[in-house]
Amino acid sequence: MLHVQPDAPPEVVRAAYRALMARHHPDQEGGDHVQAVLLNEAWAVLGNATSRAEYDARRARAGERHRAGAEARRESCAEQAPPPSSSPSSPHASAEHCAFCGDTNTVGAVVCARCTAPLARAIRPASHRPPSATGERRTLPRVSRADWGTVQLHWTGEPLDIRLRNLSVGGVSFYAGAPLAVGARVRVIAAAFDAVVEVVQCNRRDSVFAVQGAFVTVGFTSRGQSR
Repeated sequence: MLHVQPDAPPEVVRAAYRALMARHHPDQEGGDHVQAVLLNEAWAVLGNATSRAEYDARRARAGERHRAGAEARRESCAEQAPPPSSSPSSPHASAEHCAFCGDTNTVGAVVCARCTAPLARAIRPASHRPPSATGERRTLPRVSRADWGTVQLHWTGEPLDIRLRNLSVGGVSFYAGAPLAVGARVRVIAAAFDAVVEVVQCNRRDSVFAVQGAFVTVGFTSRGQSR
């Protein structure tokens, strides 16, 4: 919300808060009451040394959970993976080329040997009927809008925090702090899934960006639900 780095000193956090509040205060022309409320909430946390330390600790724990979830997904996929198919036209056959880093993997591999991204191609819905009509949504892990995740723009790059919005059989939507190029392939990791996602839409909403992406390859955490 304040556009500062996690290790920013207090004076930088204070300056960022004041500058943004001067722009978004409801008394200013073009001000936004909701944005001002969110800025005040952010300052209430980061402007106090104790609450900031607690916030940083929660973020660190969330990062550990994401990494543990990714490892659990890899183990679950490995256990549930079917034998390699001799038919290259099988819709369930694992991809030989990683959709994220482009590395070549052996047929039957579950995750990429170089970047660990999932290799199982996503199964796109056969129709445009609502998920509730097909039962597809009930086969997916539940995702709360308060769930955090990470997005990685390049396989050698550092992941960025995101806030999930929605999860469907065909893709995921989330809020990001920076714009993502439409058509780009990124890796999205959350507690419920690990996926290579193609960005299909990115719209600015105040200080964040609402991103919609379609699954290219994906693995879900819940057993028996890997796709």
